[in-house]
Amino acid sequence: MLKTLAIVVIAIIFANYINNSELINKWESLLLLSTALTFFYVSGFGYTLISFIKRYEKSRWSQIFNSTFLLLIILSCVSVIVVAFIGVFYWNGTFTLTQILFFLIYIIGNVGGTITEYIYFLNGSFKKLIAWGLLNFILLIAASTFPLILGFNFTHTTIALALTGIIRLSITLAILDNPFTVKSFTFFMPLMKFNWPVIMSLLAGTGYIYIAGFILKSNVSTIDFNLYRYGSRDFPLFVVMTNSFSIVLGGLATSGYLKPAFWLDVKKSHIRLMHQLFPLACIFMLTSSYVFQVVFSENFVLAHTVFNILLLTLIPRMLFPQSLLMGIGKTRYSFYASVLEFLCGIILVIILVPSFGIEGAAWGILIAYLLEKFILILFCYKENIPFHKSANIYWYGAYCLILIFCFFIDMIITV
Repeated sequence: MLKTLAIVVIAIIFANYINNSELINKWESLLLLSTALTFFYVSGFGYTLISFIKRYEKSRWSQIFNSTFLLLIILSCVSVIVVAFIGVFYWNGTFTLTQILFFLIYIIGNVGGTITEYIYFLNGSFKKLIAWGLLNFILLIAASTFPLILGFNFTHTTIALALTGIIRLSITLAILDNPFTVKSFTFFMPLMKFNWPVIMSLLAGTGYIYIAGFILKSNVSTIDFNLYRYGSRDFPLFVVMTNSFSIVLGGLATSGYLKPAFWLDVKKSHIRLMHQLFPLACIFMLTSSYVFQVVFSENFVLAHTVFNILLLTLIPRMLFPQSLLMGIGKTRYSFYASVLEFLCGIILVIILVPSFGIEGAAWGILIAYLLEKFILILFCYKENIPFHKSANIYWYGAYCLILIFCFFIDMIITV
């Protein structure tokens, strides 16, 4: 939540206090580069490290932390090579070589430092975990915005970001127990074998969303690219709650799928989640143009259209066939669906962007989301999983229709 909130706060500061489309474009481009080329393995290790480490005695945890850290550093070095290539050749003229070099330092430090939060969490050091989160929250916001607010140029911003990366890496190295030893390589292969399917699923399942950003970068104006980036940010509460429900449902399916009360319990929890999220989504749908104007300034009001289109992704997000399949051990289906979603998303974005611009990219992402969930539901029935028992179809259908109705109401009001 703090990481996501920091990005939102930075966007607000850029929109209201810096208010320079070229500088905003530079920042959003760097953010796209760093996230697109690291999210799949950083998130992959994050999702599975706790499960992996619990399989071993605590006396071996330090070796696992060291192996994870070294793997993250190696993968981040591969990422920075790609970032440097794109920055120098593909986006020639957007950044200076100095800016790219400093940003590469930030990426390595940022990626390597992610192991720290898992060390604190698994060791039960929750106060230190919160302090670590707050430190990174403050450092990221300060490094990204203060140099520009004080009148310095974007190079100074990248220098400040590099310093935050060095600070993260220094603290992490101080916490780790001699990571640069032969023993630290002990868990290299087990970790990669355990994490590889998850990493590939994440890359296939959501990679096209980042590729859409690269396509837009090359096909739309600086202002439109900025509008898309501002409008395409997920509302953190929706992401956290739907992901948490998915994880919990997967665990319940693993341990209690055959229990008589399983479907009734799942349906009750699902109804409760719908009551919490759909009304809030409807409120956002009807007020987003005003919210964007107040929060990000009048220059970003048009971004609310992209936000509203992607808000409709709550419709497929509120279905959880992937959790049922994973819970009973049918994990390969999620990968198959992710690959199809990836291909569909890329093709639709390429087709729709030339004619519909940033809104076309948003529609392509929404359709790909819908396709993935439809395919997963079909896989459920293929495995004799009565998916319809996991949701109250009437409540779900009613909420979907209301949300779509609110979307069209907003379209009519803001025309």
